[in-house]
Amino acid sequence: LARCHGAGMAADALVAIALADSLFFSIDPNDARWRVALYLLLTVAPFGVVAPWLGPAMDRLEGGHRYMLIVSAAVRMLLAIGMAVYIDSLWLFPFAFSMLVMSKTHHIAKSAVVPGTVRNDAALVQANSRLSIISSVSAGLAGIPGVLLLILGGAAWALGLAAVCFGVAAILGLKVQPVTVAESPAGA
Repeated sequence: LARCHGAGMAADALVAIALADSLFFSIDPNDARWRVALYLLLTVAPFGVVAPWLGPAMDRLEGGHRYMLIVSAAVRMLLAIGMAVYIDSLWLFPFAFSMLVMSKTHHIAKSAVVPGTVRNDAALVQANSRLSIISSVSAGLAGIPGVLLLILGGAAWALGLAAVCFGVAAILGLKVQPVTVAESPAGA
């Protein structure tokens, strides 16, 4: 789980680096007010997609969270490739939105898997702390080649490396043990 999460967070950092040199930040600030409001709405929207539909399905399916870790990494790999192709187009926005949805899906699935990997509450706190450290370190380390690729080859190259990291995360997700969180839907 830690390796899968670390690879995913490294890839997320690479996506952020690539977007820093894209259409997202080339918009005139005076014309961007409505776009900022739209961006804020879109950052909350993934929770509206993930929570009501994917969350309960992941909870009931044995190994559902593990599958979502794998699927979200694989889909983000494809989205990163799509973003690399359409980096200078308005098609970048739907790809970026889909990337946000899949990123939230990954975080929800990861958070549900962690309690199944520990024995008690103290170990849960320690595991979450370690995952936070792994996130920071992997994102920081990915930033070095990400910035170099951005400078030397452009945003598409950084997104290419992100796609590779997402692919690695999907493969590492295969080693995560399946966990069932809920046998049946929650009552009122």
